[in-house]
Amino acid sequence: MVPDYKRRLERLRRRIEAAKIDALMVSEPNNIFYLSGSSGGYTGARVRLLIDSSESILVIDRRYYEETIRSAFADKIIPWTKSSFEELVGLVKGAAYQSLGFEASHITVKQFERLKREFEGIKLVGTSGLVEPLREVKDAYEIQKITKAAEIGDAAFQYILDFIKPGVTEIDISIELDYFMRKNGSEKSSFETIVASGVNSAVPHATPSGKKIEVGDFVKMDFGAVVGGYHSDMTRTVVVGKASKKQKQIYSLVKEAQETALSKVAPKVECQELDSIARELVGKKGYGEAFVHNLGHGVGLEVHEAPVLGKGSKDVLKSNMVITIEPGIYISNLGGVRIEDLVLVTKAGYKVLTHSTKELVVL
Repeated sequence: MVPDYKRRLERLRRRIEAAKIDALMVSEPNNIFYLSGSSGGYTGARVRLLIDSSESILVIDRRYYEETIRSAFADKIIPWTKSSFEELVGLVKGAAYQSLGFEASHITVKQFERLKREFEGIKLVGTSGLVEPLREVKDAYEIQKITKAAEIGDAAFQYILDFIKPGVTEIDISIELDYFMRKNGSEKSSFETIVASGVNSAVPHATPSGKKIEVGDFVKMDFGAVVGGYHSDMTRTVVVGKASKKQKQIYSLVKEAQETALSKVAPKVECQELDSIARELVGKKGYGEAFVHNLGHGVGLEVHEAPVLGKGSKDVLKSNMVITIEPGIYISNLGGVRIEDLVLVTKAGYKVLTHSTKELVVL
């Protein structure tokens, strides 16, 4: 199975036409990858994708030209050889465009000033949200890659349970998770793997430290794999030794909130409604102030992308979106619990892509 780049470009061209511009210059690396299969994320590389009503042209750093022509999808692939935008300017003026759109959210003021100088005589139009909304609903290829990434995450969780024990550090666990995922098919980690134990687990996105695991600690692990450029994301929280009554209570509440919100996932459901379902349940038990982040987010080429499952979100679920459902409770000087599943929205409701147990694991 390969991506249907032709269909992606056709959908974008309709949006370019509606924006009343002759062409769009794409600069955001994930958008370039989505539309052409070219990484665009090479360290220090310069790459732009030019799209008009009939043609797509990829201008790529010449250091990566040979690699790109073997893998990317575009009508033309041209090496970027100058220190300026000379190749792009030549293409734009040669096509006699009157207007050129650019991704306003992905350039600096300094870069914009340079665009004005180099594209003198051409109307530059800042655009926002032309490509990203296309990425919200996943196609079969994307779902396949995300599912595989989720499988690697599940395997990593099962593996790490035998590794966690008193005396092992948070950094040890994070490195072991990353190593296992890379050895088992992940291109990289979805993000900097989070491992937080004991009082550190009260920090939602704690950085792994040299703290050693102790008996009685919560150990919260948030991690994911990447396959074909697509991410997975999951969180599980375990206890080392014997769980206290308080730990069991908190864990049970987070699990109830997670599963209750999850059960309501379906097309046309408002994302803020799902957040409210989980938040109200936690609040009724007196822990509302301890639920400090959104219920979830979209996942794809980025580990955090639309839709947003949080207060005030105007996003609405659609079939074939991939989202997370991840309520949490965090209490200073005690610890925190988060349970996060990766979920595919289906026509009939939902399909959970992460299959690791959500029962409290006591090691």
